[in-house]
Amino acid sequence: MYLYKNVKVILENEIKELEVLTQGEKIVEIAEEIDCPNAETIDGNGRFLSAGFIDLHVHGGGGFSAMGTKDDILNMARAHAKYGTTSILPTALAAPLSQLSVVCANTRLAMSENRNILGSHLEGPFLSVKMCGAQSTDNLFVPSKTNYTDFLDEYGDTVKMMGVAPELDGAFELGEELAKRGIVASVAHSSGNYDTAYESLNHGFSDITHIYNACTSCYKEGVFRRAGTVEAALSDDRFSVQAISDLVHLPVGVLRLIYKAKGSDKMYLITDGLEFSAFDMNEGEEFTQKNGVKVVYEDEVMKLADRSCLAGSTANGARLVRNMYKTVGVPLTEAVKMMTLTPARVIGVDAYKGKIAEGYDADIILFDENVEVSSVMLNGKLA
Repeated sequence: MYLYKNVKVILENEIKELEVLTQGEKIVEIAEEIDCPNAETIDGNGRFLSAGFIDLHVHGGGGFSAMGTKDDILNMARAHAKYGTTSILPTALAAPLSQLSVVCANTRLAMSENRNILGSHLEGPFLSVKMCGAQSTDNLFVPSKTNYTDFLDEYGDTVKMMGVAPELDGAFELGEELAKRGIVASVAHSSGNYDTAYESLNHGFSDITHIYNACTSCYKEGVFRRAGTVEAALSDDRFSVQAISDLVHLPVGVLRLIYKAKGSDKMYLITDGLEFSAFDMNEGEEFTQKNGVKVVYEDEVMKLADRSCLAGSTANGARLVRNMYKTVGVPLTEAVKMMTLTPARVIGVDAYKGKIAEGYDADIILFDENVEVSSVMLNGKLA
């Protein structure tokens, strides 16, 4: 048992000076004063106490990739936990389903050892060649020409989210199949327009992958302006949106716009972190991703080696929340919600993760005014 004292507890909509008691893997009591002499006391020294962060889109961390072995996945989870992210969806790069089967099998093994690994997120392989970004075009496929049913039958219980370009032939049918299985269908790497994104809502889609990145936004067609995926996402409350708030992928003004349009209940933060996230990097270092694409670390972000495109962030959860709170100017409760309760709701684990409440998992972090994490508890155990 652990008793947190002298802390400012970040609740769903407010911050209060309370005490928090954990027993086993759960939070068992929250009150102004708790008398439990058998508990080990943790003095927060006036720091903020929050639910652990949840990252639904992260390809790696600490030098390890989600495309690697079971141990690689466990190690990337540990790397991000140091920065307050207690739960993750290891996210696969686009690859043939035969390779993704191995990724999902390894993720399933990792889940059996760390239940804060919540499942797999597959970013592809059904993505637009025109909006491939840092994905390998050799690994992109069309749903109507791919037998994905057997794959979903085998790994559908492990897959929690799948990114799909809805304009591809057969994508609407795939979206419906994913939704039927309880898998979040996210509009991803799409060259489709507003109408395509809007119509996807009627075919199982409910989320937008890293909004503004690798998707269409208001563009000119001849002398006329046309709306894109971004405008559909911002204008329809049925869409939740992922935002990379590293201040590189999205500038402050755009983050403010997304927040104003979606609020903290429909906007959530992702690192989109590669192996190089939650990791010390040197400017100019070059690497080759698991998909064979060469990238370089420059300006605090990964770029394709030819500098033509961003290739994923090197951020961590604390940095994302800090940026939204300190630079974008979002209230701390809202910034925290965008990386705790909101992502938990998106994948349906909000009944036991994502907030400080009695009966919830004891995933607890302490951080200061600058969102520098100093203590991490995972399922009731101090990390």
